[in-house]
Amino acid sequence: MRLHRISLRHFRGVTERELAFDSSGVTVIVGDNETGKSSLLEALALLFELPDDSKAAKVRAVQPVGRDIGTEVAAEVSFGDVRLHYRKQWFRQRATELRVEPDDRALTGREAHDEAARLFGEHVDRTLWAALSVGQEDSLAVPVAGWVTAVLTALDDVAGGEVDHGAAVPLVGAVEAEFLRYFTPTGRPTGEYAQVLDDRDRARVAVADAEARLGEVEQDVERAERLGRDREVLASRLTEQAARVGELESRRLFASELIGRVERLRRDADLARERRIAARGELSRRHQLRHDAAKREETAAAAVEVARQAGGVLRTAENELDQRTAALRTAREDLANRRATVRRFEADLARLRDRADLAALEGRLAEVEAARADERRLASQLAQATIDDGVLEAAEAAHRDVLTARAALHAGSPKLVVERLGAGEVEVGGDPFTDPTVDVVVERDTTVAVRGIVEVTVRPGAGAAELAAACADAEHHERDLLADLGVSDITDVRRAARARAESAQALAAARDALARRLDGASADDLIADRDLLRARLDAAVAGQDDGGAAPDADGSVAESSDEMRAALVRAQEAEAAGARDLAEVEEREAQARKQYETASGEATAARVRAEQELERRDDLHAAVAAARETASDDDLSAAVAEVESEFAVLAGQLAQAEDALAASGVDRLEERLVEAAALRGQLASQVDDLAGQLRRVEGRLEMAGVQGLASAVERAHAELAHAETRAEAVERRALAARRLRETLVRHRTEARRRYSAPLGERIETLGRVVYGPSFGIALGDDLEVRSRTRDGVTVPVSSLSTGAREQLATVVRLAIAGLTATDGSGVPVVLDDALGWSDPTRLEAMGSLLARAGESNQVILLTCVPDRYAGTVAGARIVRVDDT
Repeated sequence: MRLHRISLRHFRGVTERELAFDSSGVTVIVGDNETGKSSLLEALALLFELPDDSKAAKVRAVQPVGRDIGTEVAAEVSFGDVRLHYRKQWFRQRATELRVEPDDRALTGREAHDEAARLFGEHVDRTLWAALSVGQEDSLAVPVAGWVTAVLTALDDVAGGEVDHGAAVPLVGAVEAEFLRYFTPTGRPTGEYAQVLDDRDRARVAVADAEARLGEVEQDVERAERLGRDREVLASRLTEQAARVGELESRRLFASELIGRVERLRRDADLARERRIAARGELSRRHQLRHDAAKREETAAAAVEVARQAGGVLRTAENELDQRTAALRTAREDLANRRATVRRFEADLARLRDRADLAALEGRLAEVEAARADERRLASQLAQATIDDGVLEAAEAAHRDVLTARAALHAGSPKLVVERLGAGEVEVGGDPFTDPTVDVVVERDTTVAVRGIVEVTVRPGAGAAELAAACADAEHHERDLLADLGVSDITDVRRAARARAESAQALAAARDALARRLDGASADDLIADRDLLRARLDAAVAGQDDGGAAPDADGSVAESSDEMRAALVRAQEAEAAGARDLAEVEEREAQARKQYETASGEATAARVRAEQELERRDDLHAAVAAARETASDDDLSAAVAEVESEFAVLAGQLAQAEDALAASGVDRLEERLVEAAALRGQLASQVDDLAGQLRRVEGRLEMAGVQGLASAVERAHAELAHAETRAEAVERRALAARRLRETLVRHRTEARRRYSAPLGERIETLGRVVYGPSFGIALGDDLEVRSRTRDGVTVPVSSLSTGAREQLATVVRLAIAGLTATDGSGVPVVLDDALGWSDPTRLEAMGSLLARAGESNQVILLTCVPDRYAGTVAGARIVRVDDT
């Protein structure tokens, strides 16, 4: 089978799409997710499977959601020499059209559907189609070759022997049909065999049931007598227990009255206890209030005395602080005068330094200006010198080309030697020949003539002419270059290049000298510094009214710098001494201030505490007076004595009542009553249960009297004998069919073992392209791949990684495709988004396998990742689809 073209309209999310495929080779369909690539397989299956009027769920699922329009699928498919043009539309405007070539038959409607289905079933092995057309969800499943009829046929051709088509062989099919009359595919009884076995089992059960019912009747007679006796005994015990419960209820009524009296006395005693606690608390609080008032009186007196003493200490500290503050003010004024003297000497000395710095800076600026003039002059010279190293190199190259061409011309041209033998007039190349002998290099046509006698022309030939032309070109190029430079020969070029290099060196030296004089600064910076010094000196001269030394006529101060520095040192020493004195005075002042602040804080705190204590004393005295107005101390003592007496009386009455309640045994009475009532209920339930059992047994005995149980047992035995006879006959036929099938299966298994070697060799040959020479597999009875071996390590297929399992499944499919492609029964290999788990190295090897498979098969790859195949499958045709 080959798929040549398929088109879809209004199929799921695809509005319209048509794809064409080569009869062989690899076609890669590239499209994003949800663009309908996977719909191609589904559409082809629906085209051959379901008629246009089908209401199946799988057809309804492909109609665009919410749109009442027709869904169309058309395909062009060939089965060997037969080619089908097949179109079908479901839902709206249903239609089926089929054209069959080469006889050019045209069919429509149901007839077209039936004919297409017939041709598909006749030419396409559906097991092979299922194995080689793989959706995304099945890409990891390794196909079982033994389930594919076309594979078995191809392997038989290789192995030699009877073709094992499974159930397709008539005898095998007949035996299988006979076996399935009696057994399921898994070997369990079914059909007539299962029915006779069930009948026999039911007959055996019926005999057992009849005999059991007869035995149960005999047991029921004995059970009825025993139940009657047991019921009478339990009824007597129930009467006795009811009397016991009545007695305990009477005793509980008396005990409940005692419990009520105890509870009332407990409540009264609790109230009396609370009143006693309240009276005692009130009296205790009165005593505490009087005690607190007395203590607060003492505390207030002590706080007043502490405040008085702290006030005296504060006055002493205040006087000391005033004295220290006056001394500090005097020391600060003295130090300020000394510092003013130092600043005056420093200003005079700074003016001397500024004058010296100004003279040095003006000299440096003069040197900088001279260096800048040299730089401008040399830069101008360098700008006028246009022949640099690059120009020199070009001129040298042109000159080398001329010398090389001349040498080649001299070496490759013929030589003409002319020797004078007589006195005749001879010309060589049009010039008179005067020397005895001359050697001429023949670069062009050269004529040797003896006037009136002979002319001999020597031509250099094609090779020499080419050399001469090359030499002329090189000389012409050199002349043009020298003319552009304005020089006559290469010597002038070299001399000009040396002069320019010397100018560049001199310019660099001048710039270094300028940089050294600038020393990282710019000329503008130096000028700004000079102007700043001049302005500062002018300001200093203008401000001599600050007491500084007066300048003389040339702007210098009268004192020398050494004398001024000595005077400055003496003034600084005096300033330092004043600073030390000030520090000592400040320290003493700080100590006095700290003592004052401490004394002030303590005096304030003492005064505040004294005021607080006096207020608290007054508050307590007021509280004692207010409390006595409410109740005197004697009244509180009398109230406490009264509640103490009341509580003592109630406590005695409660103790007597609790003793009487304990003597009544009430703690166990309720528990015994509950137990007795429970036992009475239990006995009543048992009596009722026995009566019910007795009624049921008596009912069964009445029914047994009319059922004729003995006759039923006899009939059951007769029916069992008939069922066993019939089951034995059917079982003999069933077991014979099973033995025959087992024999055929054994022979089929042996045949499939012969197939294992060629199939395994083909799979291993392909697998070694991916995994190397150590790759091997093991096949099972159904020719399924059970394990993979690589580098001596064997791993079951189920334990392989996802990528390795997917690669193995693809290798097996390509092996199956290769086996079945030779006899014309092959189908396209269609892989939907396969090899997504493969690393780049494995992907490249798998691409080689796919390209090899495309040499004899039609291979269609569906993917949303074009790089997966575009760079790995040689010769693949890439077809891109959009999302319409």
